[in-house]
Amino acid sequence: MNDIPNHVSPPYTDDARDDALFHYTSAAGLIGILRAKELWATAYYCSNDASELAVGRGFLTPELTRITRKMIDDGDPLVLTFLKRGVNPMEYAENFEQLVVETAFSLLSTYISCFCKPKGEEDFRHGLLSQWRAYGADGGYALQFSRKKLLEAIEKIENEKGGWAYDLKDVFYATQNPLQDKVLGHIDVFIQAYNDHLKAFGGPLEALLNTSTMPSPIAGLVGGPLEALLDYFIHTKNGHFSEERECRLSFVEPEAPDLQKIPTDCFDRGGLIVPYKRIPHSTIPLVDCLEWILIGPNSRMGARFKSVCQIVKASGLDIKVRPSHIPFVRS
Repeated sequence: MNDIPNHVSPPYTDDARDDALFHYTSAAGLIGILRAKELWATAYYCSNDASELAVGRGFLTPELTRITRKMIDDGDPLVLTFLKRGVNPMEYAENFEQLVVETAFSLLSTYISCFCKPKGEEDFRHGLLSQWRAYGADGGYALQFSRKKLLEAIEKIENEKGGWAYDLKDVFYATQNPLQDKVLGHIDVFIQAYNDHLKAFGGPLEALLNTSTMPSPIAGLVGGPLEALLDYFIHTKNGHFSEERECRLSFVEPEAPDLQKIPTDCFDRGGLIVPYKRIPHSTIPLVDCLEWILIGPNSRMGARFKSVCQIVKASGLDIKVRPSHIPFVRS
């Protein structure tokens, strides 16, 4: 980078690598983040993974199936009621987990901001080539955040306002992971919720036909069990995306009519309308956790470097700037 003689790079250590989280964006995205001093969190179902929140589903089903099969073998009166009505009780076991998840996500809106973890020194200093390829003809920019500072900011807002709306966790690319283990630690509660679900549908047929509402399948799961289940699905992805080494800042907002919510906006991504929420600087000062801006490989690096330095200075933020040295040329 002969045309950028005075640039510096951060010292590389294992601690520095583990603390670094990169958020890749376009020139327009960078300008918006620095001007507004905030990040956007987009609706989970608009991610680049078509199997989002579907990977790993069904892992509770074998246990529920085992319980239902035992009820059938034991001639449980509840099972006999279902059979008399022409209903296969095994369908309840096969569908209950899906019902719980769909009910939960209909009551809770989930939004995510994505970061990539560097694997080694090259990724740390110069960014991930696959991400540079993905972020448009302008070459892209990577915002290097401090994980430690982000966690401290999240912890502060939790201590002040309570709840578990914001979370920062690494994504797992295998369905059997520590987050699944946490869910299974609540297996007795899920079994009880399943039994309550069976009893509700196994009641007198006349009462079922005349009732306008049925008990919610997640009524007995609110708190630890439901939080663990959603945490697992939000932070488990298809293994084909493992190169991204993603870490997610997730934001969960209840769909309650009397709750004051962060306004929802949207943008167009190739015809896909993407809902998003701005994470207010007054709530979590994310840009205060931003330490470096890495300029993606492209032409006119000298001009790009100077312009980013200028806009950073104008924003009043204490952020350093460096160029990527990856010799990538767009065709």
